[in-house]
Amino acid sequence: MGDSTFVPTRLTPREEQVLLWCAYGKSSWEIGQILGCKESTVNFHVSNIMRKFDVPTRVGAVIKAIRYGLLAEA
Repeated sequence: MGDSTFVPTRLTPREEQVLLWCAYGKSSWEIGQILGCKESTVNFHVSNIMRKFDVPTRVGAVIKAIRYGLLAEA
């Protein structure tokens, strides 16, 4: 995560919502309940976010998003 060459990637509006709830510590199941979708759909979005940010965990994605101004500190 110390990659200074990282260029912020554009997230979809739904990915931004999922990432925000991840920042609040919600599980995929909880996020699904909040957003009205299935847990597997949330996991799909989380996987896309982690791929776009090139990180292995959702915590890493939240940290990168905050670092690059894509997510206000929760």
